Amino acid sequence: MRWQGTGQAACRLRSEPCVCEKLHTISRIVLIWCIGVTLLVGSAFRQVQWSYVDTAVNLSAAGDTRSWHEVLSDSLTKSAEYRPFLDVFTRLGYQAAGLNLGIYQGIVIVEFALILLALALMFRPDGWPRVTAAILALSIAVGLHTSRILFLFVPLNAYATSMLIVLTVTLLLMTPRLRGYEWVLLPLTLAGLLWLELAVLIVPLALVGWVMKAPGATWRSAAAAVAGLTIYLIARLGFAPSLMGSPETGFGFSSISPAESAARFGDAPWVLWLYNVGSTMLTVVASEPRAGRFQFVRALTLSDVPVWMWLHVLSSVATTAVVVVGLAGIRRRPHRDQVIAAFGGVLIAGGSALAFLYTRDRIGLPAGIGYAMVTYVAVSALLERVRSGRPFVLALVAALGLCWSIRSAEMYVALRDTAWDYRLEWDRGEAVSAGRQNQVIARMRQSALSHTPADAERDPRWTYILFERRFSPAAEEPGQ
Repeated sequence: MRWQGTGQAACRLRSEPCVCEKLHTISRIVLIWCIGVTLLVGSAFRQVQWSYVDTAVNLSAAGDTRSWHEVLSDSLTKSAEYRPFLDVFTRLGYQAAGLNLGIYQGIVIVEFALILLALALMFRPDGWPRVTAAILALSIAVGLHTSRILFLFVPLNAYATSMLIVLTVTLLLMTPRLRGYEWVLLPLTLAGLLWLELAVLIVPLALVGWVMKAPGATWRSAAAAVAGLTIYLIARLGFAPSLMGSPETGFGFSSISPAESAARFGDAPWVLWLYNVGSTMLTVVASEPRAGRFQFVRALTLSDVPVWMWLHVLSSVATTAVVVVGLAGIRRRPHRDQVIAAFGGVLIAGGSALAFLYTRDRIGLPAGIGYAMVTYVAVSALLERVRSGRPFVLALVAALGLCWSIRSAEMYVALRDTAWDYRLEWDRGEAVSAGRQNQVIARMRQSALSHTPADAERDPRWTYILFERRFSPAAEEPGQ
């Protein structure tokens, strides 16, 4: 007898998994992947202790004798690194948690997990093509060198917090049920900007969402974001009118100092700005240059290119080629995919533009997240086109998945290097002297030296071949 039923009841009577249950099971794979990666990098991050260079100044300032009125006044009138919320919440964090390292590390891990979850919620993958594309995109978000800044705590992480606010806004713009709450973009924009400048990307995201008719975006969303930016600019230019100049930055094969920048580009600073923006975009889509320096090209000229560098550049270039091909028919894709691709493009272009003054890997964080978003749309489009055919496409995606899985694992190794590097910082003379003069730094040093992480220089030699390392392997002892 031919079966006429539909829905979950029909599936049960045929003793087959319902389509809904299949999709629920498949999408769960992405959640399991996010949990697994968080646990993996978290196990390495636990070994990271206090840093003298990154956190000593901030925590000693948070533990000083200034009144709250003085703290607020100082944070609102700073001429460089104008991040009042970071200053205030660092003070609050210190008063609430003191030097409890585990609390600060826990905040970083939670923010990292929430960023992955926000991307997974944005993708909402169903079916194996989209699940595959989502895992590849999330691997890119973790494996790109621009994402390593997510694990810097000083003691709070402004990059992770601000990026999380940006992704929260992106999700709001894509959620039709939240169209009645557009006003929240004003406080979110202002809060994000007071944490870190990269939250300015909320404004073009809201504008593009309005133009693209994103499910949760209206003209009121864009107006609220612009209003938040306006309030920030009034505070920024009214209380602290001086803007930061250009610090040391990468150019060509080396770095140049502010004096060298002024001498070379004093009459045409736009040349340096264009270089900085272009090199930041290239570091995301091609993993070259790094911090403005063309390390791969230089290594090629010296005929000394390490394996990990080949892996970085070739995997990024191949992924970018796949993105270009996959986005060729974007107008024929579902509207949600078009919106995700547009938002990803905003983060790539806007995140690169934020580096106009100087280049650092960390400045490319939003561009890297945007790159993961457009990769998801492009790869899912390719896989849905081929389905069971074109083995070359399937093999290419599998190869890219392997490469980016290796690069994601590199985050684990990078955190081991960080732990060892921080340990060495406290043995330097300036750290010892600072500890004698400041009780907070002395306690930080004592805490850091009481836990000795694994010596990164004695890791297996193959890790120095496959992964980018901060140290060189220790010389083998005689007889080994």
